Amino acid sequence: MMLHNEADRKNEDSEPCLPPPSSCQKAQIVPTHHTTPALPPTQSTTTQAVTTTSLPLPAATSKKKKERNSHDLLLETLDVLLSCFVVAPCVIAYWRGTWELIGVLIFPQNIPLSALCSFLIGGIGHFVFTLTQRFFIDHIHPDKHRLTYYVISRCYTFVFGIVCVNMWRGSWVLCDWLTSASSLIIICIVTSVAVLFLIATRTVRNLGAAPYSVIMDHKSDYFDVETMFKIAGFQQPGLYVMDTLFSIFVIGTLVVIAWRGLWGIMDLTVYPGEKAKSAWSSLIMGYVTVGFTFVLHPFVRWVCKRIDGIFKLIFCDVYYFAEFFGAVNAWRGIWNLLDVYVYPDNLILSYWLTHVIPFLILAALKCSNSILVRGVYLDADGVGGECVDIPIHYVRLHFERERKKRSMGFGYGHHHPHQTKPTNLLVKTPNDKNAQRVLIEKPMKSEIKIQSGMDAATQLV
Repeated sequence: MMLHNEADRKNEDSEPCLPPPSSCQKAQIVPTHHTTPALPPTQSTTTQAVTTTSLPLPAATSKKKKERNSHDLLLETLDVLLSCFVVAPCVIAYWRGTWELIGVLIFPQNIPLSALCSFLIGGIGHFVFTLTQRFFIDHIHPDKHRLTYYVISRCYTFVFGIVCVNMWRGSWVLCDWLTSASSLIIICIVTSVAVLFLIATRTVRNLGAAPYSVIMDHKSDYFDVETMFKIAGFQQPGLYVMDTLFSIFVIGTLVVIAWRGLWGIMDLTVYPGEKAKSAWSSLIMGYVTVGFTFVLHPFVRWVCKRIDGIFKLIFCDVYYFAEFFGAVNAWRGIWNLLDVYVYPDNLILSYWLTHVIPFLILAALKCSNSILVRGVYLDADGVGGECVDIPIHYVRLHFERERKKRSMGFGYGHHHPHQTKPTNLLVKTPNDKNAQRVLIEKPMKSEIKIQSGMDAATQLV
């Protein structure tokens, strides 16, 4: 039950109010669960005026949705352009310079021995970095020692990048040495076997590379290395070591063989005697395929949300193979164009320039981890369209951080003197907190009084 306020009681004792007579109301007791106190005539009129002149809710919602969709589309486009024309060329240039320098520095006169050394350096390095990832995650953190974190993390990326290139170079050159690199039939057979094993183990997804990924240098997952079976190291150390070895030496080697096969097929079929023309052809084919897969990406996500089981796996694998074809051709085109146009008369200088400068650019952009090839990911793994997500969120993350900083500044009251607060942010005032505390505490006190009165009555009885 609820009694009307003091102003209503004063109106009851005074003279009858002016017309319209229907606006005069007597004080009365009304149940709270049936009716609510009516607004004064002036307030209700104002409210009606505001609601009639305001934009309808569905129209406003659709307008905001269109603005958000167009904004997201613009950010996605900027991310794609950044990945294709800045990050991917830098990653490819770094790999080209590092790859060729390793060939110059490690037994250049003995190709099989050089390849074997690269394979051992890459395999052991991958194994060590995978086993020690928990140590880096626990002890190297910017909240503890910021300067130490930045120095060690960038050195980690630099060393791990050399390890990755050694692993790929060793597997690639050993495969060339053990099988014929000039026979199209042998290359096709070896590549088909590797691809079939990848399909059987559901690891076709690992064939993708830049420009289909921009790995940011975030502290949350900077040192993470995914293994195929995701076994916890401290709970089952033996199985974790086996999982790590299988991920590095089996799945990793199969991915290298598949890349080497498609690359070799392009060498033998696309202008084999003209390196520049062959490189430009691969570059065009690669970027056309990359653009095509980016355009189809929303549709592919939409389809993956609506299918499941073996059909989803097959559909995802087809999309992964399209990414694989685009990535290999883009890499082959840029790599060979660097051989043709960047100091071809002084190869050592060319190798050092493409080794150092791209790494510095990527480190300055805070995406140096893009040069690393680590972790194993399963096909069609994820909810809905997550299984075909392309991890390129550089520009979007930047805008989200700026938005969060701005909102936190408004929320804590750090404003410019001439800056007004946004109307859509709700900030509780001290009066609101006191009112909330009164509403919570007073009923409890009254209940305590009633309960104590009842206890006293029972004692008297």
